[in-house]
Parts: sequence; structure tokens; C-alpha cells
Amino acid sequence: MSARSMPLLVAAAVTVVVGAAAAFLPSLPGDVAVARVIQSIVPNGGWVPAVITTAYAPQKLVLMLLAVVAAFYFGGVRGALVLVIAIAVEQSFGEGSKQLFTRPRPSPELIAVTGSPSGFSFPSTFVTLYSVTFGGVLLIAARAARSTARTAVLGVCAAALVVAGLARVVPGAHWPSDVLGTYAICLTWLHAALVMGRR
Repeated sequence: MSARSMPLLVAAAVTVVVGAAAAFLPSLPGDVAVARVIQSIVPNGGWVPAVITTAYAPQKLVLMLLAVVAAFYFGGVRGALVLVIAIAVEQSFGEGSKQLFTRPRPSPELIAVTGSPSGFSFPSTFVTLYSVTFGGVLLIAARAARSTARTAVLGVCAAALVVAGLARVVPGAHWPSDVLGTYAICLTWLHAALVMGRR
């Protein structure tokens, strides 16, 4: 096993483990308890729909453009190219990938569920979008030289990832493990792409 292939092997292993858990378990131990705690602490108000709308056009197009510009600023042409490819893959296969796992949505008998979320629960395509935009910029900026802009962008991206995750758990649309599992798969593959692209 070479060091060159390690990021790819890690990403593949994370995908297999997390994907198998999502496919065979409707929720992970602790999902119900953690979701209830989050729902009891974080208010479920107008902020959730406001955040969710960023995943729809035209807002998501602006989000993607800003992410690519930031990736170019911190990672040059190579960083921007990796992000463009990641966004294209996410937009093409994110929703369809749910058919591989067919994990049910959280039950209103277990936690508070707002409305009637449809489709499957894993992966969260809202979280995949935030992974390839804010998550991608975070990974690229983390490799850049220290600067005030870098510190600010890292903080904004980290906060955006947390808010995106809460926006799916608070209304009961996804389990915490859906959010964390989606981030784990997307970010490990993005990391692998950036490492291989640098080499």
C-alpha cells in the first residue's frame, strides 16, 4: 500500500462502512437521543426554510459560483477544477445515490418531524451540496498560506457546515447519522481528489 493511494483507500473504506450502515440500519444507536437533544436546544423556526432555499436555483448557482471563485483564490486553477468536478458529480448523482441505500426518513413516532419529508434519508442531498461548496473551500483554504482572509473563510465554512447539518436534523428531515455520514463520505473523497490533484 503506497502513501499515494492512501487517501483513496480511506475514502473508499469510509464509503463502504458508512454506506453499509445506512443501507442496513434505519438509524444508528444514539440517533434518536441526539436528534431529540438538538431539537430541544435549537429552535425550529423561519431560519430553517431560509437556509434550505439556498439549495434551489438561483441561490444554489450563486453559492456554487462563490465556492469556485474562493477555490481559485486559495487553490489556483487546480483547486477550482477539483471543485467544479465535485459540484458536477454532486449535481448529477447526489439525488440518485439515495436509491443505493433506501434508508427511510425519521419516524414522527420517534422525533418531531415538520411536514411530510418524502424520498429516502441518506445521503442528504442538501448536505452533499454544502459538502462540495463550503466543505470543498474549507479543505482548499486549509492548505493555503496563513492569512486573515484564510482564517475568516475557514470560520465561515465551518459554521455553514454546522448550520446546514442542523437545518436537516431540527425539522426531523434527517437523522444526525445521515448528516455526519454524508459529510464523511463527501469530504474524504474531496480530500483524496485534492491530494491526488496536487501530486
